Amino acid sequence: MRVINFKPKLNTTYTYWDIKDESLIVRYIHEQCKPLFIKDNESLVRLYIESNGHSYKLCSSNKGWAPTLVIDGIVMHTIMSDPLKYSYVKMRGVRVRGVVLDCCTGLGYTTLVALRRGARRIVTVEADENVIELARYNPWSSHLMDPRVELILGDIYEASGWIRDSVFDTIIHDPPRPTKRFTALYSEELYRIYSRLLKRGGLLYHYVPMTGVKYRRRNVKRGVIERLRRAGFTIIGENEYGLLAKRVN
Repeated sequence: MRVINFKPKLNTTYTYWDIKDESLIVRYIHEQCKPLFIKDNESLVRLYIESNGHSYKLCSSNKGWAPTLVIDGIVMHTIMSDPLKYSYVKMRGVRVRGVVLDCCTGLGYTTLVALRRGARRIVTVEADENVIELARYNPWSSHLMDPRVELILGDIYEASGWIRDSVFDTIIHDPPRPTKRFTALYSEELYRIYSRLLKRGGLLYHYVPMTGVKYRRRNVKRGVIERLRRAGFTIIGENEYGLLAKRVN
C-alpha cells in the first residue's frame, strides 16, 4: 500500500476518432466501444493490459465521451452514455461535504464529481495498479493530481488500518458489480469499517449495480441494506443507482 503521485501522460493518447490509420479504423469499426491508443515510435498501440490472468482496457462509445474501463470483459461504467455524465447521474441527490473517502477510484470520475460538489479533501483508494496505469493515459482522469486528492494504491481493508476513526464526513462506495472477484466490497465487515471511519452522523453513498435483478431475480440492493443496518447504518434515501445511509451509532 502506498500513496501515489499521480502523473498523467496526456500527450500520448489517441481516441478511435483521432486516428488516420485506415486498417485500424476498419478493424474496430463494428465495436460498440472503440479502443484508445498510444503511440509507440510511429505505430499506434491499443491501451490494453494483461496481468495475472486479468485483462484491462480503455474504450469509448462516442466521439467526445469520456472513456470507460473494461476489466475481464466487464464494463466498469457504461457504454450507453458518457461515463463521466453517468457518474453525476448516479450521485443525483447526494450531498457531498467535508473530508471524503472514495473507495474504488477507477478512472476517478466519482472523485471529480465529489470535488465539483464541494468536497474539501478526498482520500481515494484503488486496489489495482493496472487501473491507475490506464488512468494516467486518460485525459478525463487528470484531476487525480489535484492537491486536494490523496490517491492510495492498496486494498481498502489494509488502508483502513492506518486511517484514524471518525475522520470522514462522507464516504462514497462505488464498487464493480459483485462478481466472485469483488464480493469483499459488499461485506458487512467492510460496512463496519466504514461506520468506524465516518464521523457520527456521517453519510455513506453506496452505488449498487442492478446486474442480475431482471434475469436471475437476484436482489443485490436488499442484501446491501440488511448488512448496512447490522453495521450501524440507517437508510435515509435511495435513487435508482444506489443507497444513501447515515451512521447512527
